[in-house]
Amino acid sequence: MTDQNDNDWIDHYGFILVAFAHMTDWYLADSELQVISDKINFMLANTKQSYNSEGVAQKIVKVINRYKSISEDSDKMDALFSSCASLKKEPWFNKLASVLLLENLAEIAEADHKIEETEIQFLKNIADVFGINPPKI
Repeated sequence: MTDQNDNDWIDHYGFILVAFAHMTDWYLADSELQVISDKINFMLANTKQSYNSEGVAQKIVKVINRYKSISEDSDKMDALFSSCASLKKEPWFNKLASVLLLENLAEIAEADHKIEETEIQFLKNIADVFGINPPKI
């Protein structure tokens, strides 16, 4: 398993998106992967980091491989909340960034045109971690 310290903020951001997409219904739909890719692309486009579409794809593969390397569901949950905690420590990650992250998760929930109860509950749980209200979906 990849050490948590080897991950930068975009790895944590991507991990939250992937874990949410998969853990809410135990399936990672192509439509969800497309939203994840778009969101990581958007986040990187708004930084001073240089990147390209191949770099975004590599980040997503890294995140998915890290997620798949965690075998136990409870460990996946721990890793999800650990990534939330790491992201929350970033100096730029404020209330607005929290709201944007939750909106991104809501878009992932809506990507397959079927809102699951688990998606609503996960949104509430993650919103609680960041001290904000979950978006309405």
